[in-house]
Amino acid sequence: MSISFDSLSRARSSASRSGMRNVFAFALVALMLAVGVAGAADPSAAPAPIDLNRATAEELETLPGIGAAKAAAIVEARDAQGGFASLEDLESVRGVGPALMAKLRPLVVVGGAAKAPAKPAAPAATK
Repeated sequence: MSISFDSLSRARSSASRSGMRNVFAFALVALMLAVGVAGAADPSAAPAPIDLNRATAEELETLPGIGAAKAAAIVEARDAQGGFASLEDLESVRGVGPALMAKLRPLVVVGGAAKAPAKPAAPAATK
């Protein structure tokens, strides 16, 4: 029986590639598990919902689908109607439809009681 150096070299090369694939696969699985465990280990990492009745325009802009113009429109509508009584009131804002509401629903809340809209001050009575 004769084993050539060439066939021995090919066998080592094949075993080496196979071993490297196994090491790579093991490292990849370990990394995926570590990332999954790290994300699941800290439930407080989820951001707190934004209160539509107290949020600034800048805070509203952090929400998906809300830019500067839409955030300003939300603040304007909130001030005009004295606050939002429910999440559904947000749909009265131009540009906020069912698709955007589906994205926003888990990220926003309506806190505090809605107030009556601000009325312009009455002129002072003269004597």
